Amino acid sequence: MMVEAGIKVLNGSAYERDGVGFAGTKGFVGGFGRSVLTAFGEREIKDFVRASIDEALKLERAMSQLRTKKRVAVLHYSPIPETVQGEAPEIFPFMGTSRLAEVVDRHGADLVLHGHAHHGKPDGRTTGGIAVHNVAISLLQAQEPPSVYRVFDL
Repeated sequence: MMVEAGIKVLNGSAYERDGVGFAGTKGFVGGFGRSVLTAFGEREIKDFVRASIDEALKLERAMSQLRTKKRVAVLHYSPIPETVQGEAPEIFPFMGTSRLAEVVDRHGADLVLHGHAHHGKPDGRTTGGIAVHNVAISLLQAQEPPSVYRVFDL
C-alpha cells in the first residue's frame, strides 16, 4: 500500500531527490561502543548478533549507492547512545547499536534521523561528528513547545 501511494520504503536501499540522497534501513539492537554484543556462546546469541551486523550491512549498501553531495541516513534504531539517554539504562542495548554509526562515519552524511527512543534525547553526534536526531513522535510531543515534526536545513 505504501509503495503504491508513492512512499519510498528504505530497507537497505537508497533514494535521491532534488540533490539529496536518503539511505535507510530499520537497523537493529546490540549496544554501543565497548558494550556492543559480540557473537559468542550459544547459536541464538550468534544469530542475534548476525541480525545486527546484517542491518549494518544493509545501511552500508544503501549509503554506497548514493551519488549526491547531501546525504541523510534514515533509521528506526539509534546509532548512538546519546539520543537514548532518558530511557532506562537497562534497556540501552535494545535501543540501537553503534554498528550503524560506524557505517555512517565511514560513508559520511549530513544528518541521521531515527526514532524508537521515545524517552530519549533529541540530538547527538557520532564519534565522527555527524549530527544524529531522534524524531520519535512521543519525544517530539514532549518538547516545549510540543511538535509532531522537525525541520532540518541541509
